Amino acid sequence: MCGRYSRGQKDLFYLEPLMSDADDPRFRERAEMFRPSWNVSPGTKQPILKPDGPHLEVWGFRPPWAVARKVPMMVNARLDKASTSTWKALFRSGRCLVPADGWYEWLAVGKRKQPYFIQSNDGPPIFFAGLSSVKPETPDAPPTEHSGVVDGFVIVTDAAAGGMLDVHDRRPLVLTVEEARVWLDPDTTFEEAVHLANNARKVSEDFHWFPVTPNVNKSGGGNDSPVFNEPIAGDEPASNCAPC
Repeated sequence: MCGRYSRGQKDLFYLEPLMSDADDPRFRERAEMFRPSWNVSPGTKQPILKPDGPHLEVWGFRPPWAVARKVPMMVNARLDKASTSTWKALFRSGRCLVPADGWYEWLAVGKRKQPYFIQSNDGPPIFFAGLSSVKPETPDAPPTEHSGVVDGFVIVTDAAAGGMLDVHDRRPLVLTVEEARVWLDPDTTFEEAVHLANNARKVSEDFHWFPVTPNVNKSGGGNDSPVFNEPIAGDEPASNCAPC
């Protein structure tokens, strides 16, 4: 799963790798949306990338049927559920990218939860495969309605393969820059997008991780600092550590 991530850079840092040229208007005109946050949590508005450029949307999705069935807001979409009625339309025409520096996972250490920060060995930025339920004609996501319906984005997750990277049974789907361009391309078909996602899996050796301050445990309320991405003293976890 992916329930917290970091995006500590600003402006064009996350856009330049995807820009066709230095003056690409899709990205350059809205670069100011990117402001550093080292503790991005569900339910907050965050910048994502769509075919026409950056948009601010709520991290979360709760369609009317979920409200009726009292299903909580979803923040992830399972890749193996791409063909279901909940996700197929979004895999077809709602694909987006969620730019980040890395994400957090927690391991049980005695009676407490120790957060770890996971990064690509290639360094930031990384691009999570995402899905957005916000219609193209709506420039920005509407505020959460009293009805409980939430239109926003989710992060696609893939099956776990073991190791610290997969302390839970799911991991966020991380795309290379080349894969990200194809994922974002509106001409990419549903079948092509699913094929790309199923063949974009990265192994644990492509990432590194380290323990960080437990101060990151609290989300919201302005609890945000670059020190959340800095390693603290601690042993690297074994690959068979149990999830918290």
